[in-house]
Amino acid sequence: MGPSIQYLISSPYGDIPADESRWDLPLEGDELKTPYRIYFHSIKDFLSKDEFKPLLSKISKELGEELQFKDIFEIIIRTEKHGVLYHPASVELILKDSRLKFGLNVAVSDTGRYWLKEEFGVLHKLHAKFALPYLPKVYSYGEFNTMSFLLEEWFEGYHEFHISRDEDGTQKLKLWDFDKGYKYLTSEQSFEIYKKASQILTLYYDLEDFSQVLAWHHAAGDFVVKIPPSPPLPKGGLGGFMGPRKLSAEKIDIRLTTARKYEPFIGFIDSNALNPILALCYFFLNLTMKMRLDKLDGLEEVVWADDTCIEATLIGFFEAMQTKGSLKPYLNLAKAEDFLSLLKSFTQEELKTIIISLIDQYRDTSDYPVIMSNIDDHIDKLCITLQNLPL
Repeated sequence: MGPSIQYLISSPYGDIPADESRWDLPLEGDELKTPYRIYFHSIKDFLSKDEFKPLLSKISKELGEELQFKDIFEIIIRTEKHGVLYHPASVELILKDSRLKFGLNVAVSDTGRYWLKEEFGVLHKLHAKFALPYLPKVYSYGEFNTMSFLLEEWFEGYHEFHISRDEDGTQKLKLWDFDKGYKYLTSEQSFEIYKKASQILTLYYDLEDFSQVLAWHHAAGDFVVKIPPSPPLPKGGLGGFMGPRKLSAEKIDIRLTTARKYEPFIGFIDSNALNPILALCYFFLNLTMKMRLDKLDGLEEVVWADDTCIEATLIGFFEAMQTKGSLKPYLNLAKAEDFLSLLKSFTQEELKTIIISLIDQYRDTSDYPVIMSNIDDHIDKLCITLQNLPL
């Protein structure tokens, strides 16, 4: 007799038991109209194959101790969200004295299955190449019942965030915390999120062959954030209050949940034909635009983050570049400050020329009109922010 299995649906109001009377309804956003019944049963079949031996083997290796079939008392399969490519779930194992939780990306369509297999390879490659903690560890990939599955690390306590508008119409980032409810983030927290997201993407940028993480988007919830509990307010009024807010922002942690493509920027496949400094300029300038794109509340029209995103992006980029150390082997620059000096030397028209050449990649997307309506102001603010950054 195996462990009991519970099926849940994650929601902003807490977990909802999956009502079997509604299991014949199709998965949200699935063109194939795959019923929940097939989705849940396929996950169960994938996990329980050969009495859970493949799953237990991977988990035991990760834990450094032998986990056996009899140690599992219950399994909770929870559908977490539905995307264009994947229908992610979480898998929670209830043991005698502990609980283990994993992410399970599920692909149903041919397109989704193709990209999930690609992602499995890309994640392995990036972990081996950089040994950074910002992408999920991958445990196993498999195909079963015409679906594809990728079992990976679950980022416990991390949540999506999206641009929203408060009751006054002011643009703010909203945290999608399914445990404690949605909430607006402070300007300090939002600044730190954009800074650290930019830092992560720059750390994964390859200075030698220009490869970078592509096909990410804030609208897809590809970045997630962990917000620490607010510390108690100390006595002493406003001066004491500002300190804890800054401390809280500094402890914010960011993760990138996906990496489907890792290659040179579109149009720059021939790394021998491009100056490495120019390639880095392209990466940097594109980052300043893409970091600002989201969808309102993650689902509605494309929106553009406010100007504080620019400074956050720049600081995150240069902090990551400093982490890379000497740039001489790749750029013939001694340090990150030399690249900043170079950027400062560009005129506004020169920067605009480069940026305009990058915008064409967005032409057939819903991002394009939003970029075009904001690009002139973006370039103005970018130039001012660059000049004000200390060397």
